[in-house]
Amino acid sequence: MKKTYLAACTAALLALGTGWVQASPVDNPDDPAYVVKTVQADNTKARSEAPKQAELAQAASKVTLPTQMVDRHAIPEAQSLYRYLAVLPETGRVLYGHQNDAHHKMFRIQSGTESDTKDMTGSLSGIVGVDALSLTGDELHPREAAKVPGDTLMDKLTNLSVKAVDEGAILTLSMHMPNFAVVAKKPKVNGHYDFQGYTAGTTTGDVVKRILPGGDLAPVFTDYLDMVADYALRLQAKNIPVIFRPLHEHNGSWFWWGGKNTNDENFTALWQFTVKYLRDTKGVHNFIYAYSPNGPFDSGASYLDRYPGDRYVDILGVDSYQDNRDDAYFSKLQQTLDVMHEVAKQNHKVVALTEVGVRDGGGLALQHNADKDWFTHVMQLCLKNKVPYFLTWANFEKEAHNFFEPYMTSDTKGHEMVDNFVRFYNEPASTFADGTGDYRHIFSK
Repeated sequence: MKKTYLAACTAALLALGTGWVQASPVDNPDDPAYVVKTVQADNTKARSEAPKQAELAQAASKVTLPTQMVDRHAIPEAQSLYRYLAVLPETGRVLYGHQNDAHHKMFRIQSGTESDTKDMTGSLSGIVGVDALSLTGDELHPREAAKVPGDTLMDKLTNLSVKAVDEGAILTLSMHMPNFAVVAKKPKVNGHYDFQGYTAGTTTGDVVKRILPGGDLAPVFTDYLDMVADYALRLQAKNIPVIFRPLHEHNGSWFWWGGKNTNDENFTALWQFTVKYLRDTKGVHNFIYAYSPNGPFDSGASYLDRYPGDRYVDILGVDSYQDNRDDAYFSKLQQTLDVMHEVAKQNHKVVALTEVGVRDGGGLALQHNADKDWFTHVMQLCLKNKVPYFLTWANFEKEAHNFFEPYMTSDTKGHEMVDNFVRFYNEPASTFADGTGDYRHIFSK
């Protein structure tokens, strides 16, 4: 929801016409909307609370571990992470995740660290989300003050991903794929299709059917998957696992791969082909596959609508946002988790909140948020329901209605929820990158 250039110019001219320009809170670090940060993050305590192998091994004896992953040849580090996620709830811990945490910020774009989370707490989030949009040039833009290393978008995303993992973060990858019917009409660039431009919400063209094997757009789709595989294999070479979340929110019609824009048979075929192409054709063996329809749900049948099958899913996720200060949000989310756990019990899968957040007008509010301890309340729900992680969406640069986490505006001041967020970080149960422990090897030794 970016303000257009014309709208910005019009607003500026109107302000000039009155003889003054009123500064917006997204541009003014001294705006009264911002508060002095008084709570300090205890990083030493967070590191000391990281789970040890003995503790996880003891917790493992209390749960029925998933017997088999989608990829029977998954690298040991992916197998270890999958077991870690299954066991972590038994230790009374919850991973906090944030999309684009290592390369997008709301306010201090040219100062502070590379992360709003790190600005507040000294640590990246425990789960760092990235999207394939960063491989097409739509979400990865080097900051002026600290250029992201690497010459190409692939290099840049790989390097920042490796750095995040080195700091303890777990990676998850989503794909806001362009409409491939639109892509096919564009000239190729260096022998490859040009995937730049956000057209995931362009729902015309019967794209799902046409990108399946034998369809006229199949070569466009496989070229896109080759790009995703390149990223995955670069990480695989460094023994880094990734939670892969394709075709998300498929029960809604806002993306071309979902809802009324395709049918059950074609969607299921697309999911299964995606897995098999990456795993069997491209040799990607560091992916853990997450299924994430849009909630809420009141029955297993509705949750499993277009479910591609147990052999193609490792994690049962859900995307569920709190809109318009909906007081029923947490009760509906609890109902959804009850449904998911019933499904997971039968299929021995891990349950996760793959996307959650406050979307009151588009995201968190600059002021007067109704529940300033929202992050703590979601964590408590996860603890109650043995959910290993929840992920909030990204903070986008200077967008007043498109950020999902508090942020700092200077070394000392920040969003009205900054103290609440740091208290959340200091909770023994909350797990950020500095408290994940050796999740890649703890079950593979």
